[in-house]
Amino acid sequence: MEKNNFEYKKLLEIKKMSIQELSAYYRKLRSYEYDQNKPLESSKIKKKIYFLTKLILKIDRLLTSRKLILFDDKRSNDISKGKVYASSHVGRYDIESAMEAIGEQVYFVMGDPEETYRNFEGFFLDKIQGRICMDTGYNIYNIFQKYKEGKLLTEQEKELYDEYKKDRHICEVTCTRRIANKDNILIYPEGAWNVTPRLTQSLFPGAARIAVNGNGVIIPIGITRDSKKYTVNIGKEIDVTGASEKDVKDITNLLKEKMNSLVGEIIFSQNKIISRASLKDPYQNELDFINNIMSESENGYTLDIIEKTRYYDSNSPENVVGINYTKRL
Repeated sequence: MEKNNFEYKKLLEIKKMSIQELSAYYRKLRSYEYDQNKPLESSKIKKKIYFLTKLILKIDRLLTSRKLILFDDKRSNDISKGKVYASSHVGRYDIESAMEAIGEQVYFVMGDPEETYRNFEGFFLDKIQGRICMDTGYNIYNIFQKYKEGKLLTEQEKELYDEYKKDRHICEVTCTRRIANKDNILIYPEGAWNVTPRLTQSLFPGAARIAVNGNGVIIPIGITRDSKKYTVNIGKEIDVTGASEKDVKDITNLLKEKMNSLVGEIIFSQNKIISRASLKDPYQNELDFINNIMSESENGYTLDIIEKTRYYDSNSPENVVGINYTKRL
């Protein structure tokens, strides 16, 4: 679909679309508006009605019988730049928990939002909270792998590859514009739920790059999950003033260290004593841990999708020794 031939669909037409058709339509919509250099929607109204966001988040927490604990908040009170809130990813309700703990309007960076295009969650995020969407391309993972291995793509495969790559690029550009505009975003740089025994997984470099190119600050967040109890630890901002693209890798490594520390502070403060009789073998502990996280999965979010959307770092432990935590069940 060429940009000059793009046609906005009416609400009734959208309601009749399949999930696949919806995803394709909104990717092309984002591409069209990007090519047309559509101005950013003002965040003023969303900031003014943030009280409504807080109310909806609180009601949702009560209805789902969740508990939210704010462990600590190390933010400065005089941050005048756009904030990149970068959070660890531990389960179904860590997004709502982070939003509520942050206490100010943020644009949530949402991957693969297809299930939300026509439900209340999508309406809330679009019209009240604010979100920036993209499709990760997990459903064409084989094409990405084929390209990565240097294999020749068919014309149709190349078209799909370019379409998803552009959607990712548009997302990053939009996030950077928001930060430059002194708005805030909430991003999960691990890319997928952490179902490994480590405090955090390897991070995509996008959060650091957005902060650098948007002249913002990064605020790391560590979250732990114990069934439906989410504990949030907000760290001190990382100032990237004067940094450039060449510093992104180092900033990403620093961000990972900060997120690890924030998660560790929560865990080590609990001082839980585990009896010898309650101990299981490591493999069984791992299975129980993964099963507990995935028990709250919704909308077809599977271990296979987690494997295809996490950041693949060839130097990380599971990749060096060939362990795939999402295929241990």
